[in-house]
Amino acid sequence: MIVDEITKSDALVSLIQKENYVGRIYSINYETALVLTNDKWKREVNGIPQNSFLIATSIEPENYAKSDPFDQEIILLRVNGACKLPQDDDNIRTKLDQIENKTSSSESRDKSEKPDILTQNLLQFCGLDCRVLGTFYMKNQELQLGSDIENFSASLTMAVYLPKQEALKTIVNYVDPIRKKKSEEDFRNMGIEKPVKPFEIGTVRYTSSDRLQRKEGDVKVPVSIQPADFLARRTAVLGMTRTGKSNMVKQTVSVVKKVSNDVNLKIGQLIFDINGEYANANGQDKGAISEIFKEDCVRYRMMKTDGFRNLLNNFYEQIPEGFSIICEQIKNDGNASAGDIQNFMTTSFDEPDRKDYSLHNRWELKSAIYKCLLKKAEYELNNEDNYYISFVASANIRQQVENGVDYKIKELGNARISMPIKEACKWFLKAREVNKTTPLQSTSGDDWFDGDCKAMLNMLAQKNDKDSYIRGYRILINAKEFHSCERENSEVYGEIYKLLCEGKIIILDLSVGIATMREKISKDLAKYIFTSSMNIFTDGKQPPFIMVYIEEAHNLIGKNMPLTDTWPRIAKEGAKYKIGLVYATQEVSSVHPNILSNTENWFVSHLNSENEIRELDKFYDFADFHKSLLRAQDVGFSRVKTLSSSFVVPVQINKFEPDKWRK
Repeated sequence: MIVDEITKSDALVSLIQKENYVGRIYSINYETALVLTNDKWKREVNGIPQNSFLIATSIEPENYAKSDPFDQEIILLRVNGACKLPQDDDNIRTKLDQIENKTSSSESRDKSEKPDILTQNLLQFCGLDCRVLGTFYMKNQELQLGSDIENFSASLTMAVYLPKQEALKTIVNYVDPIRKKKSEEDFRNMGIEKPVKPFEIGTVRYTSSDRLQRKEGDVKVPVSIQPADFLARRTAVLGMTRTGKSNMVKQTVSVVKKVSNDVNLKIGQLIFDINGEYANANGQDKGAISEIFKEDCVRYRMMKTDGFRNLLNNFYEQIPEGFSIICEQIKNDGNASAGDIQNFMTTSFDEPDRKDYSLHNRWELKSAIYKCLLKKAEYELNNEDNYYISFVASANIRQQVENGVDYKIKELGNARISMPIKEACKWFLKAREVNKTTPLQSTSGDDWFDGDCKAMLNMLAQKNDKDSYIRGYRILINAKEFHSCERENSEVYGEIYKLLCEGKIIILDLSVGIATMREKISKDLAKYIFTSSMNIFTDGKQPPFIMVYIEEAHNLIGKNMPLTDTWPRIAKEGAKYKIGLVYATQEVSSVHPNILSNTENWFVSHLNSENEIRELDKFYDFADFHKSLLRAQDVGFSRVKTLSSSFVVPVQINKFEPDKWRK
């Protein structure tokens, strides 16, 4: 409360609520403070919970203008627990004597006997052990918060108050003026002139026991966070199953979408949906993201499903992408030792410039043989009878290969021919036989089949150069699960990136399909997005804003990944390329250390393992909540640290309400 004419801009004094007096500091240093309080003062403020905020000051609000400038500050404290007072041992003896002096009769045992008033007054004092969080002070007519204290006075005993309502709201939602102005400047550089308002995520909650500080009917103190904290930043959502991780992720997706719509800024959002809860509505959560934002949401799956686009590539159409998957699978299976296989795996299927006719014709020939390999390995095709392969073959080559046999060939002009893929398999097997006795020559006089083509022809025939048996095309079989015949012209990763650039919400429903596919697709897509945005940035342009969400992150981003791998690089360099990462997991220790150390925003609920909490203790001031995180299992009860905040705030996260976000 402000009771003099100081100045309306002095937000410092408004933090002091004299009616919430709870005691005085009797010992302080740069890190901790010990507070003397008593039962009467605690009762008057409905108790002082562990982890609650206190403020300590020498300021008298009524005489602020006359106070010494040296004292015009407020120290912010957090209650870590109780501390022992010098007289505690004597007080305990007094209590023991009182109990022992009672008679043993049942009448005496049933009475609630109290000591005399003087003794009661002495016994009710106790000590609080507090961490120093920082110092509030005024500078340039603005409230400032330093994350430490510059000085402490051994002789002064500062008054201590428990902030509530507006004072507490100011404390937990404080944003440094410099950071706030920088955020506004960044938005202006994006062409956004209108202010981007903070959004409420929940209300202050100190303890699992929720009776006194948050009484029924009381106005709960809201906690808001800055939207700019999430764009191009790393956010951790940590906690056990069913403690509110998905609820928080849904809130974030919805808020980012609202900000995107309000300021007309395209922000793409990509959700790796491990359990299918964002792509599919269920009775437990009463609303899926895909249903709430159906007009701006595109869903993908690793199988043909109504309402979903196929997440897998067609290896016949997206040749380089499919070929890289096949090569990786061959390596994993340990089948890369044979000479023809090694030649095959070094083949390049990148399409050359069409104006370079010689190179392009050779690429078409290699691609045609490769498609025959896929067919022999039984990679599925839609409308197989009408799937034609085309390439250039001179009249001389055709005459040697066909030798009067009708291969159902279509003439396309300029020596280009086309035939059904089944016929092409036969044609190339015959061409291999002819080439072994009489090497086929191109019009320029060069060998028509180079080393890559010969290796693939041997694989097609399952024979090496000496016609001994080899596995050949059969080594391609184990990669069939990554192929889909549904996709036609567009490469899936490029399609997804384009949709993200348009500001769409993309949900990858990874709840179906095998784990190896899920991990590979997730990693490859993340790599594609990172590389594409990096290339835009290095070209001197602004990459799009993209938010990436990973549920059950320990399944996708393990701690043993090399720093050069995709996920650590996104965590370390993603901000530069406008990529934000939100990862949710219950296994803090399983996340790559580079990702943890580069995380700006933290939402932490109950963890059931000392090992996991000890890992968390390494970051910011989460060590203050060690015991609370281990014990309190309440859904949505989180400890929150964001980029704009200077300390961790205990928050009851608001329940996600689908109807609030529907248009």
